[in-house]
Amino acid sequence: MWSEVVTLFEGFGTIPMIIMLAGILLCIVEVFVPGFGVFGITGLTLSIGGIVARMIMGATLNQFLIMLLSSVSLVVLAILIMLISARAGAIRRSPLIESKTSISVNYGSDDKKLLKMLGKVTFATTEFKPSGKFDYNGETYEGRTNGEFISKGEKIQIVEIQADKIIVKSANGINGKTK
Repeated sequence: MWSEVVTLFEGFGTIPMIIMLAGILLCIVEVFVPGFGVFGITGLTLSIGGIVARMIMGATLNQFLIMLLSSVSLVVLAILIMLISARAGAIRRSPLIESKTSISVNYGSDDKKLLKMLGKVTFATTEFKPSGKFDYNGETYEGRTNGEFISKGEKIQIVEIQADKIIVKSANGINGKTK
């Protein structure tokens, strides 16, 4: 068995070795740096390419199995290291896993102040697609529509207040008081 391993690595060749190691390295990078599968797929492709290149150069079935087992073992080892590191707090959570919430500009505003805005007409300071911003009494607020597109500068009406969400609609046909 050891003679197969020695023969495998003695006759590996520079190019297949570089291809296979680059593939394994990219698979390990995928574990630590999420790239939507780009690193992992490229690494897997290169690893398989390295194994195929070595097989073309004349490897036995046992040598093929040794290459496959060693590649899979390195990737599994990288995953285990990542899990242990994450559990110990040595690495931060992935940015894809972290939940980032968007807090509106008017977060923490007085609820009564928001309720007084209900039914008022003002102007959009940004486009609403479907979220956007508007000014009301000199303060900037973030609102959203129910899927409607509103252009910057267009007249809007505040139609609903839901907890910390302000729902608006186009008010081009309304002749109401602004602010």
